[in-house]
Amino acid sequence: MRILILILPIFLLSFDIKKEYLAQNYKDVCLYGVNNFQAIKKDENLLSLIGLSCVKSDYFIYLPKIINNLKYTKKGRKNSIYFSILFIEKKLLYSYIMDNIDLSIYKLPLINHPISIVFNNIINKNFTKKNNLIIIDYKNTIYKIYKDKENKLYIDIYKNNQLQQRHWYK
Repeated sequence: MRILILILPIFLLSFDIKKEYLAQNYKDVCLYGVNNFQAIKKDENLLSLIGLSCVKSDYFIYLPKIINNLKYTKKGRKNSIYFSILFIEKKLLYSYIMDNIDLSIYKLPLINHPISIVFNNIINKNFTKKNNLIIIDYKNTIYKIYKDKENKLYIDIYKNNQLQQRHWYK
């Protein structure tokens, strides 16, 4: 057991969360943070970087764990709210696409993230629908939202008729 205790800090220091975040290795930072959560759950600065990395890499599934631990500082609570809004918008948007629930009763702030942009445009009825495809024209950017046979929700983002980004969620 002592060997594990001595090796664990060395292992944790071998992955520099801040350095990897700045290098835009968001998926790696998110997954590292989730896999090593117990060791870093009290460090709200690192948890915030991990949460941002999970958002940027579309791993929203891990946000609740992070949200629940961002509660000790003002900055941590603000980040918790940010992650919570995106998480609930993703859940509501998914239910809209899968079950056609009415989103008009929900009012959440617009965040500069594809999930939030799509969500707010749908509640404001700023979209067209062609079969199972939702098309949103927002600030010279086209968002195409659809689901596949495995019930994955996709958001494709186009500028000048060129696919710029693809996001998918379950």
